[in-house]
Amino acid sequence: MNTKSKLCVGLFLSASITASVLADGTWEVVALNDGISPANINGIAGAVWVPNSLNNPVIDQNGKITFRAQIAGPNITNLGGTANHVVIVSGFANNWSVVARNGSGVPGNTPAGAIISRPASANNSIVSANNISEDGGVLVSGFMTGTGIVNSGTTTQNDTAMWFVPPTGTPVLMAQRLDACPGTAGAYYSTTMTASSGQRTNGLGQSLFSVTLAGGDTVTANNAAIVLLKDGPDQLVMRKGDAAPGLAGFTVNPDSFGLFLNGSKVLFSGKLVGGGISTANDSVYLTNIGVAGGGNRIFAREGDAIPGTKGLTIANTSSLSFGQRPVANDGTITFIATLGGSATSLNNTAIMTENAGTFSILLRKGASIPGITDSSNPSFAGKVFSTPNSSGFVRNRNGMLAFEGILMNADGSSITSPNPATFFGVRKPDGTLITVCKETDPVPGLSGWAMNSLSGSTSLCVADSGTVVFSANMFNATLNETGNAILAWDEAGGLRLLAKASSMGVAPFSPTGDTTFTGTPCNQLTLIGSTGNNGDGGHTGLSSNGWLTLRAGDTANGLYAVARIRVGVTSNPCPADVNGSGTVDASDLAAVLAGWGGASPDLNGDGIVNASDLATILAAWGPCN
Repeated sequence: MNTKSKLCVGLFLSASITASVLADGTWEVVALNDGISPANINGIAGAVWVPNSLNNPVIDQNGKITFRAQIAGPNITNLGGTANHVVIVSGFANNWSVVARNGSGVPGNTPAGAIISRPASANNSIVSANNISEDGGVLVSGFMTGTGIVNSGTTTQNDTAMWFVPPTGTPVLMAQRLDACPGTAGAYYSTTMTASSGQRTNGLGQSLFSVTLAGGDTVTANNAAIVLLKDGPDQLVMRKGDAAPGLAGFTVNPDSFGLFLNGSKVLFSGKLVGGGISTANDSVYLTNIGVAGGGNRIFAREGDAIPGTKGLTIANTSSLSFGQRPVANDGTITFIATLGGSATSLNNTAIMTENAGTFSILLRKGASIPGITDSSNPSFAGKVFSTPNSSGFVRNRNGMLAFEGILMNADGSSITSPNPATFFGVRKPDGTLITVCKETDPVPGLSGWAMNSLSGSTSLCVADSGTVVFSANMFNATLNETGNAILAWDEAGGLRLLAKASSMGVAPFSPTGDTTFTGTPCNQLTLIGSTGNNGDGGHTGLSSNGWLTLRAGDTANGLYAVARIRVGVTSNPCPADVNGSGTVDASDLAAVLAGWGGASPDLNGDGIVNASDLATILAAWGPCN
C-alpha cells in the first residue's frame, strides 16, 4: 500500500488502562434525525438525516464514529443515475467528514473517472457493512458507473469494488471485480466485490474475503478462494482444491463464511476431499499462526484426539464454533468444541483455546457456576452449566472471557419455566468465574423490571480494560411492558444501567424508555454486537479503551439518533503510558513514532500524532505517579 494507516505495536503489548476514576461518562448524541437538526456534514450545506436511515455506527479507539446514512436537503436527490443521497461519514458531533458518497468519484479516484452509482437501486450504491480498523480506517465498497466501468456481462462486468480509506493519507483501491487472483494461472474474481457484515479489516488496509473464480485455469474443483485483499497484488490464503496441510492425498475446500483476521494472522474452516472422507471426519480448521515461511496448518479436525486431554476428541457430530474475536494477538485461538471420546452427554461441550498445539479447557459442560449452581444459592440446587451461546462469547486481549451461558439440570435435562435457564458470566485470566447476572434478576436502577433470557440477544461487547457491555431483554409485569436495557459491568463498578428502551407501554401506563437520545421515550437501542469486529483483534462497537456507540430510535415518532459514551474509564492520569504498563518508557515512545502522522496514539486529543505527543512522552518519562 502506498499510504498505510499504521497500527501502534506498543498499544497492543497490553491494552489495560491505568485510570484514577473507574466510572462511566455521559451520553453524547452525535447525530439526530428530528427534521430540524442539521447533519453538519462538511461540504454539504443544509443536509439533514433521512428518517430510519442511520445504519449501525462503529467507533475507533479515539472515539471517532463512522456510519452510513441517507441525507436530504438542497441539491440532494435519490433519483436513479443522479442520486447523491447516500453517504458514509466519519467524525464527531457537528463535524462530519464524507468518506464516500453516491454520485461522486470513488475514493482516491481509482479507477479514474469511476462514479459511485447504482441507478437500479440507488439506496444500495454504497454497501452498509460499516467495517473499520482499530484506528478508524474505513472499508468502503459499492457499485460504480463511469469511465471504463461495465455494468453487465459474464466476463466484462467490473462495476463493484472495495477501497480502504485510512485516517490520514490517500484512499486505495483494494479489489475490483475481474481483478486477477494471485497464485493462479489467469483466474480472476468473478464474484460481486462488496463487503459483508463482520468482514475483518486491519489497520494496514487489508481485508479477508472469500471469492468465486472464473477464467484461466479455473475448473469446478478450484473455482473459489480465500484472499487477503490489499493495495497492489492480493495474497492467496487458500484455493479450493489445494492440498490439505499435513494430510497427504487430501485436498481442502475452504468455507466462504467464518473468516477471521487479526493483523497477519488468519483463521478459517474447510472440508476435506479424498478417499475415505465422510461427514464424520471431513471438517477441518486451519490457521497460518505458527507456520514458518507462510502457508497454513490444520489445528483441529473432526474426530481427531485433542492433545493433552484424557481421551477427548473433537466430536464428529458437530463443527467447532468461533466467537467474535477468536484470534488473539499472541496467537491463541478460542472456540467452542463438541467433545467426543471419553466425554458423556453431561460434559461434552467446552470453551477451549489452542496455542502452538497446546489445548486448554476454559469452561466445560457440567461445571458449577458461582452464585447460581453452588451451595450459596440453594434454590438452584442440582443445576449446572450446560453450554455457552455459540455467538455470545468473546475473549479480550488480556485473556478475560465473557459469555452468555445456558444452565441445565444435573441429569442433563433442560430447565423449564419459570426457573431461570440463562445467565451472563466472565472468566478472569486466572480462571476465576464470576456471575454477572442471571435471567429473572432485577435490572439495576429500574424498580419492577427483571431480565428475560440472556442467550442469543445480548450483542456482547468487551473492552480490553475489562468492561463488558451488553443488551438485556427485560419485562415489567405490573406495567405490562417489555424492553431492553444496555448494561455495563466490570469488577470495579459492578453491574449498572447505561440506557433503557421500552415497548412504549400499554394504556394507561406511560412509556418508560430514555429520552436522552431523541428527546422522546425510545423503544429501540441497538448495539452492533457480534458482527462488529475489526481485523486488529478488537470490536468496532466498543473500542479497546472503552468508547461505546449505539443507535437509538423512537419508531412511534420517527426519531432516530446515534450516540456515544466512554464506559469504565473517564480519566487517565498517565496518558503517555500508551501500553498501560505503569511506566512511560521505550515501548510507549516506539508506539508514538510508529503512529506518527496518524490518528493514534493521540495523547493530547488534537486528532494527530505529532511533536506534541512526543513532548508528552518525554515529559512523563519514568514511572506513572
